[in-house]
Amino acid sequence: MRHFTSIVLLAGLCTLAPAAPASAQARSTPARPATSPEQPRITLLINGGYQGSTTTFDDEFSVPLYQEQQQTEVRYGVDAGPVFEGGAAIRLWKGLAVGGIISTFAVDGTASVTSRVPQPFLSEHSREVTGEPGDLRREETAVHIQAQYQLPLGRRLRMVLAGGPSIIDLKQSIVTRVRFTETYPYDTAAFDGVDSKRVGGTANGFNAGVDVQWMFNRNVGVGGLVRVTKATVDLTVENRTIQVDAGGAQVGAGLRLAF
Repeated sequence: MRHFTSIVLLAGLCTLAPAAPASAQARSTPARPATSPEQPRITLLINGGYQGSTTTFDDEFSVPLYQEQQQTEVRYGVDAGPVFEGGAAIRLWKGLAVGGIISTFAVDGTASVTSRVPQPFLSEHSREVTGEPGDLRREETAVHIQAQYQLPLGRRLRMVLAGGPSIIDLKQSIVTRVRFTETYPYDTAAFDGVDSKRVGGTANGFNAGVDVQWMFNRNVGVGGLVRVTKATVDLTVENRTIQVDAGGAQVGAGLRLAF
C-alpha cells in the first residue's frame, strides 16, 4: 500500500511539471503593440489668417490739358491684411492626397501721387501738385490646387506638406485723373483728390506651405499653417497695362474636420 501511494504521487508531479513552464511562458509573452490610427480619407479646413507681405507698384500716365499734357506718376502701396479661406483634401494612397483651397484677401490702400499741371497761359510752365489719396481698394480671390503629403507625428498630431499651382483673380482701384484747384494768376495749383477706376485681371502662379494639425478626436481638430503664394497680374486701364504682384506670405489657423 505504501508503494502504491508513492507511485500515485510521483505520477501526479510528472503530470503537473510541464504545465508550470507553459504558464510562466504565457505570462511572459509581451502584448502586441497598438496599431497606429488609420489616416482620414477626407479632410476639410476653415481658416482665418493674415497676409503679412507688403508690396508696391508704379504707374504713370498723361491727359491733355491746356493744349499740353498733364503728366502723372503714381506709386501704390499694398498693406498687410486679413485672409479667409476654406478647402478640402482627399487621400489617395498612404500619405499622398490632393486638395483645393479658396481664399480671399482685401485691404484699402494708399498711393503717392505727383502730377505736373500745365499753366493755362504759359507753355512749358507746369506746376507740380502732390498728394496721398486713400481708399484704393485691393481684392484678391485665389484658388490653390495642391498635391499633399500627410505625415502622422503621433495619434493626435500630424503635418501636411502642400504645394501646387494657384489661380489669383485681382481687383484694384487705379488712379485715372488728378484733380486740382487753381486761381489767378495761376502761378500755383493745389492737389484736390483723384478719380479712380476699379480694374481686374487673372493670372496663374504657385503656392507652397505646411499645415500642422492637432486632432481632439478622430473627426475634429485645429491647425495652423504657413504658406507662400505668388502671381503677377496684368491690369489694363485706359490703353495702358500695369504689372502687379499678387499673393504673399500668409499665416493662418482654424478648424479641421476629418472623415
